[in-house]
Amino acid sequence: MNYINMLSKLGMGSAHPGGFEATLRMLKNYPIQSNSRILEVGCGTGRTSCHLAGLGYEVTAVDLNENMIKKARKRAEAMGMNVTFEQADVCSLPFDDGQFDLILAESVTVFTDTAKSLPEYYRVLDDGGTLLDRELLLDKPMPEPQLQELLAFFGIPNLMLREQWSHSLLSSGFQSVDALEYNHFTEQLKEEQTRHLDTFEQRDKGILFDQSLWETLFKHDRMILDNTDYLASALFKAVK
Repeated sequence: MNYINMLSKLGMGSAHPGGFEATLRMLKNYPIQSNSRILEVGCGTGRTSCHLAGLGYEVTAVDLNENMIKKARKRAEAMGMNVTFEQADVCSLPFDDGQFDLILAESVTVFTDTAKSLPEYYRVLDDGGTLLDRELLLDKPMPEPQLQELLAFFGIPNLMLREQWSHSLLSSGFQSVDALEYNHFTEQLKEEQTRHLDTFEQRDKGILFDQSLWETLFKHDRMILDNTDYLASALFKAVK
């Protein structure tokens, strides 16, 4: 079982660094204008999208994983939220140019070919639109064998340093890039990851009896623990 399939089967709604606590902190510290047209890319099971809809925003959300989108729609129905969910690849978004005021990504872009995904974000944003993107990154260069093992486990094409992220965003056309947050993997971050219980989490039936699930979970924890000194996360703000 690979990492993304594990998240899908568990129905996890906030697997990004810092979890839902980081999402709530972002929305508090960097308020979104009330009339913003929002696109969440890599929405997973829709936890953030439904929260935004509950705050009154117009939200469209996409994910490549079919099971994730099914669970996101069930979540929205159970919560009584109006969100437009579509199964789509962020490297080829099914939207017109300039359709959104804000794009939100939470540990999504790192799983893509950024040479394709970042220009797509830029394309579908309106002039003056903003990308808020929280991503896993390298705090310092990692030994190559460790790096390749980590990339293979997570299914990530490449891990970049903060400066490389900024360069990639600017190269995609964005006029300005700022790192609003920069966090190392600490005990506090681990606590934040599990602070908010997701009452609408939907696990696949019988998944907790699947040995491959536990093998993937244990390997995930080992990967993070073994590489804590090399990993960090950042919240980037890029403006078109």
